[in-house]
Amino acid sequence: MNILVINPPNKPFTNESILAEPIDVLQVATIIKQKYENVMVIDMDVNRMENNINDYLKDDNIIVFVYDYQLPLHTSDTVANMFEIINNTNKKSKFIIIGKTSSYYYEKFLNNGFDVVINGIVDDSIIKVIDGFVNEKDLSIIPNIEIKKENEIIITEKTKIDNKFDLLKYPDRSFIDLDKYMDTRTMITSRGCIGKCSFCTTPTFFGNWNGKNSKQVVDEIEYLINNFNTKKIMFLDDNMTVNKKRMYEICNEIENRKIKCLFGCLSSIICYDKEMFIKMYSVGFRWIHFGIESGSPKILNLMNKPMDIKNIKQIIKEVKIIGYRVRTSFILDYPGSTKEDIIATRNLINELEPHELRLHYLAYRVGTPVFENNKNIKNKTQYIHSNHPNIENDELTEEINLLIDDLAKKGYKLVFDDVNWNKYNLLDKNTKFASFIPIKYGMCWYE
Repeated sequence: MNILVINPPNKPFTNESILAEPIDVLQVATIIKQKYENVMVIDMDVNRMENNINDYLKDDNIIVFVYDYQLPLHTSDTVANMFEIINNTNKKSKFIIIGKTSSYYYEKFLNNGFDVVINGIVDDSIIKVIDGFVNEKDLSIIPNIEIKKENEIIITEKTKIDNKFDLLKYPDRSFIDLDKYMDTRTMITSRGCIGKCSFCTTPTFFGNWNGKNSKQVVDEIEYLINNFNTKKIMFLDDNMTVNKKRMYEICNEIENRKIKCLFGCLSSIICYDKEMFIKMYSVGFRWIHFGIESGSPKILNLMNKPMDIKNIKQIIKEVKIIGYRVRTSFILDYPGSTKEDIIATRNLINELEPHELRLHYLAYRVGTPVFENNKNIKNKTQYIHSNHPNIENDELTEEINLLIDDLAKKGYKLVFDDVNWNKYNLLDKNTKFASFIPIKYGMCWYE
């Protein structure tokens, strides 16, 4: 049986200057390869492929699409691409999809050619489903999936899925040509989150936080350095610093092995510890992201983000003094926002002056409280990111424009639409960006 694990083409294709290897796709393929040798990863996005995979098909195929699983790399328009790929297939094939969107909208996927939708964490389920196809077994005995049988949708038994990310081998990068991606490599060392942000799907989809131990993490770092001449690594964990003890152990392991590499990671204000961040810096961490999202205590409360504005200011100040390049993110149109809330956000941003600023308009993600609790929001859609606001409020728009003017006066490079990030001077560590679209990782990182 020919098994293809697909990273579908984005719509439009992802900007070449921000292309990162599809790490969650590689993780799924690595799991499958532990039992089935004939596994291939096709990254249709990096290869700029149209909606046709027939050149890769054999007589019998199992095709696994990974969409909106651990990383939100695609827009919702990609869904139509997947349906067209299935429609164009000219060989006998079974189609599986994994990810958040398909878990919530399983009927749409099953009615457009998919044979199986796998819900939640797929570490065990993916092998069971493939075994079922290979051995021509009844899939309805497999829990946590939806299937279509004789035009009837069958929902199998729902069982608790434990998050055992620490038991997984690290992703096999030999599935792809890494030279086709940006030079900053990516890793994921944990899954799940301790936060409960009302706009995020991670807590409900993956459950409790679980991370790999320090030896596993640093083994993967060495694998990337030794095999791919890696100089910079970006950790894409939702929150790398959840477990303080583990973070110290990772730093000590890097130090003991005398590893020379630069690192960046996502953290949170509530997990900040000054001494830990100093330790991280000493072993090569140079970039940090904090999802702050608002300068208004009222909006932070609506977001279920228990953060204090005074504490935020102190932490960002300390982290910059330590030497980190700091990125923060803010959502500008959260439901319930008033002019006063945007003013509070504008004032906070002006005081923090992060090196990189990711400005968002809210992505209403299916399965999140903000999606479920705001039924009447105009233009509400499920998407990964958008540079267009959901709000139509002249006062809020005016304040957002004033924020943009402030940033221009402070010397920020303002980015609104698709851009080649490589055109900027990345030798100046003081270069500042404010962007409404995804920002390239690895810019302006220094020893």
